[in-house]
Amino acid sequence: MPPKAKKNTLILLTNIGSTSLEQNSLEEEPFIDKAKYAMKILVEKKIFLQPKDEIGVITMGDETDNPSEVDYVKLYCDHLLVPHWDIIKYINGLEATDNPCNWIEGLHVAVSFIDKEVLDPSCIVFLVIFHNFKEDADCIEEYDSEVIANQLKTYSNLHLLFVGEKSFDDLSVSPNPSEEFVLAILNQTSAQYEQLNSFVESRRFYVAPPTNPLAWKFGLEWAGFVIPCVEYLKTIESTSTSTPWKLSGGDSEDLLENSANLDSLITGKITSKTTVMKQNVALDHHRNQVLNDNIISGYQFGGKYIPFSEEDESASKFEGTEKGMMIYGFVPQDEVNVEFWAGEGSRIVVPASEEECVAFYSLVRAMVEKKYAAIVRKVYANNNLPKIGVFFPKIDDDDIYCLIHIELPFAEDVRYFDKVPITSIEDHVSTGKLEALDEFIDSMTIGDNEEAELDFFNPGMFPNVPNQYYYNAVADRALNPTGALLPVNDYLKRYLEIPEFLKNRVKPCIEKLDEAFEECKSILEVGIEKPSVTKKIEAEEEAVQKAVADKPIISAVPMDTNGTDKRLFAGNDSNAVNLVSETFEDF
Repeated sequence: MPPKAKKNTLILLTNIGSTSLEQNSLEEEPFIDKAKYAMKILVEKKIFLQPKDEIGVITMGDETDNPSEVDYVKLYCDHLLVPHWDIIKYINGLEATDNPCNWIEGLHVAVSFIDKEVLDPSCIVFLVIFHNFKEDADCIEEYDSEVIANQLKTYSNLHLLFVGEKSFDDLSVSPNPSEEFVLAILNQTSAQYEQLNSFVESRRFYVAPPTNPLAWKFGLEWAGFVIPCVEYLKTIESTSTSTPWKLSGGDSEDLLENSANLDSLITGKITSKTTVMKQNVALDHHRNQVLNDNIISGYQFGGKYIPFSEEDESASKFEGTEKGMMIYGFVPQDEVNVEFWAGEGSRIVVPASEEECVAFYSLVRAMVEKKYAAIVRKVYANNNLPKIGVFFPKIDDDDIYCLIHIELPFAEDVRYFDKVPITSIEDHVSTGKLEALDEFIDSMTIGDNEEAELDFFNPGMFPNVPNQYYYNAVADRALNPTGALLPVNDYLKRYLEIPEFLKNRVKPCIEKLDEAFEECKSILEVGIEKPSVTKKIEAEEEAVQKAVADKPIISAVPMDTNGTDKRLFAGNDSNAVNLVSETFEDF
């Protein structure tokens, strides 16, 4: 079990003053709209992945509402809040004002708010300032950057991030007084700066933050001596997204009609107590109730049930093994075939302390030089069944030196299948067809100079589009309970569609394939039987087109024998024909 994740605090400080409506010459949206969208992303991620964290929202350029009575600075709430959809509604409702804005005064209010609300000294606080830094010189000159930097250094768990309109390189070129002050803070503290567009782009996909892994401690036995080691989980098979929303306590329509229960529909919290009676009843094959006194435990073996008493259970328990790992021997790495790799993932093994580093890394280096892998026996805990595995050494200058542990099956668990030999058809294919196939493969291959544009195609970089659409759809439904289902966002489609330059490059190759494999086209047209549903849809489309040509426009909606709404728009209106066709295509 991994250790408990620590509770974090997120403070959002944003500008909604007179300068927030200004926009860059290359941008279509004003700064305030982009900042609101960025804050919405952060709060949504907290709701889905870190619901126990706390959030505070502070606006600059707003009406004065803060304990320090600093002008034009407002606290959304005078205490920290758990992530909730009301915070997003408040952020979406923010509008620009004509009031002046000073981010240094807003930073003072934020730090005072942290002093008052964050009582746990181990709590990590993230303070994010969204601002375009366009204050006048007279508003900045009265403050000393060194004094503010020294005050920020006193907070060991405070992480400060400035999110501005310019990139960091542009910020360093001829900065205004406000930007010079930001650069001074960055140079004197561990604060960071990020451009707003890149900030949003890098956080569009919600990924759970990494947690400190819990190590499995054991002794690695080999040749009569034991090396204390620890093992960490490196990779594991991905699991599907679990739904955090639970609907309980009545029908969904009743909850929607009753505004008092609407919050329970959105948050999954039951506002009214419902008594649920549960009863477990044992029945035999004839549906007769069987008392617990007449029931004995057993196991199903085929079509029979084998009874097991407590004595049988104790006698069948496996005993005699001790926790640890033992190296049985070494084999060349190329003899451990990939098809024998088993288990749910891989793990890394490192020495438990610095005292064991010499012995451990001497073993790792020797395995690398000899190109050997180690066959090991693993017992997770005392009296557990042993498992077999393999150690692959890994030495990388950019990473830690370690052993990669992968499970292997026992000999009796391996099943061999007779594979049908693949007869080469190269002698039966013309040169023109082979060249067309080679050109098509080359056109679909992404070169090194194109990886920057398509970096998400690299191993481990492709985002989980279905998971993110799930988060977006749930968030939209929480904010708009009665609205339509959210369509797929444009930035998600980017990862699902073929890039335009790749389409243009592949198009002539596909035309060559059509010319080279003309017989395949005829086979597809003649040999493949179309499904009956497709035939029915085509027949209905033909009937609609005929009705369009022969009959005037009608306003009624005819229904077929199954009660299906056909939406027949007759007449010569081309838009009506398109509507019907699109409906069938969607179906």
